[in-house]
Amino acid sequence: MHLDEEQRASAMVCLTGLLGTGGRIILSLRHGPVPVGRRMFPVTAQETIGLARRHGLGVLHHAQREDPHGRPGVSWTCLGLQHG
Repeated sequence: MHLDEEQRASAMVCLTGLLGTGGRIILSLRHGPVPVGRRMFPVTAQETIGLARRHGLGVLHHAQREDPHGRPGVSWTCLGLQHG
């Protein structure tokens, strides 16, 4: 959410390179209105999962939840990914 589409693709290459076989990473994606003064981009779980799979990462966990702080229109996706 803090990276634009091109940056997300580049970052996934870097993350995958840092993980050994069986290595895991957890990502949280924020959805909803962008707070004033913050840099955020819309990103979907499906986009992130597709990008991860193209780089050899499988999905271990996929959950969605409302914002724990009760902010209107804000929700979160949590993804657990594994290399190899």
